[in-house]
Amino acid sequence: MARKTSHNQRLVILYDANAGPTVYRIAVNIAAKAWDAGSTVRVRRFGERRELNTFPFRLTGLGPLDDLEDVPEAIPEDLDWASVTLVVSRPTSLNSTRSSAESAV
Repeated sequence: MARKTSHNQRLVILYDANAGPTVYRIAVNIAAKAWDAGSTVRVRRFGERRELNTFPFRLTGLGPLDDLEDVPEAIPEDLDWASVTLVVSRPTSLNSTRSSAESAV
């Protein structure tokens, strides 16, 4: 059963910039759904950005990624602001993603 999100929910979505543009698109899709449900949303990145041509997998069907460069880096104030924080990364060691996110903010 779906519940409508409270209008006072503040969601920060932290995505792993090193995980690639697919992870970014997932973060943006989650942000859009949360926004539609009435939340205030921020999308922030952590980790080092990589050039699109350096990922070890094919990038197909993602559409333009011009907005990828404009995503602000996560800062501690983002976590203070949020009532909910979601970290989005690719399947890797959970501990390495967690330590990367923690060191970023």
